Amino acid sequence: MARRYEMAGRTAAMQRTREAILDAAVDLFDAGWFDEVTLGDVAARAAVSQQTVVNHFGSKIGLYLAGVSERFVPEVVALRARAVPGDVASIVATAVDDYERTGDGAFRIIVLAERLEELRQIVEGGHRSHRAWVERVFAPQLTGLRGRRRERTVVLLAAALDVSLWKRLRRDEGLDEDATAEHLRVLVDGVLATVAA
Repeated sequence: MARRYEMAGRTAAMQRTREAILDAAVDLFDAGWFDEVTLGDVAARAAVSQQTVVNHFGSKIGLYLAGVSERFVPEVVALRARAVPGDVASIVATAVDDYERTGDGAFRIIVLAERLEELRQIVEGGHRSHRAWVERVFAPQLTGLRGRRRERTVVLLAAALDVSLWKRLRRDEGLDEDATAEHLRVLVDGVLATVAA
């Protein structure tokens, strides 16, 4: 009986260590680029040895991928679940809120995927997920559309609410959060106006 408790305690301690490493990695990767973060940095932040990080995640890319799948993706899904289908203001506000929290990291993943093949599947999955979200939240506006007209509308709405456009408005143009949302609403309204025409 004592051995069973000992094993359970060990398993719980390993899980706590893994979570601490993941927390440290997410904090560091969120603040900078993949190349700027070392396993030593993560180990120091998590107060473990570098070998412990390797034992849990295998490599830096393994750690990065775990952070994306276990922390980044669930956060995005939870944020986007708040959008009210058919309500343009709610949909745009939800996308902007998502990007205010995750946009810089998402954009870094897209850039990194140009040279790190392991990230390409994440980027492709993100594009598919974004499109599926657009189709779900704009379902009332898409009702009755078929074929090329529907496809064009979905593509344009997905582009209008893509992280790259948020980055262009927010980071490159220096717009504040409210102005960014206003610009995106104008684009979305313009796309939807072509549906009504």
